[in-house]
Amino acid sequence: MAKVLWVLKSGNKLYSKVLDDYPYYVEVDLFSDKSLCTCPLGGNCEHVAAVRDAYEKGLHFDAGNVELMNPEAVAWDYLSRVPRLALEVTIAELFSSLKRDESGSESAMLFLRALRLVRETGAREYLYPLGEALEEYSSVFHDYALVTGLRKAYRVVKNTLEKEPL
Repeated sequence: MAKVLWVLKSGNKLYSKVLDDYPYYVEVDLFSDKSLCTCPLGGNCEHVAAVRDAYEKGLHFDAGNVELMNPEAVAWDYLSRVPRLALEVTIAELFSSLKRDESGSESAMLFLRALRLVRETGAREYLYPLGEALEEYSSVFHDYALVTGLRKAYRVVKNTLEKEPL
């Protein structure tokens, strides 16, 4: 099932990132009704339908009428203004990447982003699932030096939040 991470409207176009078995990028031209998806179907697929549905429900950021060179960077600019939403998107991306990231690189970056956002938002409820995911990640990439750094970052965030009053 496709999960829309974000939708960005710019002029008559929608740009989006959707998680499924892999992350896919979607573009929809609202004027011509043409679509593009980076999935094997190339467009007019469930990912495009999910983006249209999210847009029709008002779940999008409006960038005005500018041509976008990097829609994902613009979307993250909007998401960073709502750290709790940025955290939810990051957690979704992290758990998706853990299923397919053979190098561990993308997952490590997402762990670090998630930990920064957990600290910023005080979202303690994410500590347990992140800890469980970190254990899984550590068992697969046990020989990576970065695992030690991720474990330390996790402990720092956990200790910081445990000291703060509810």
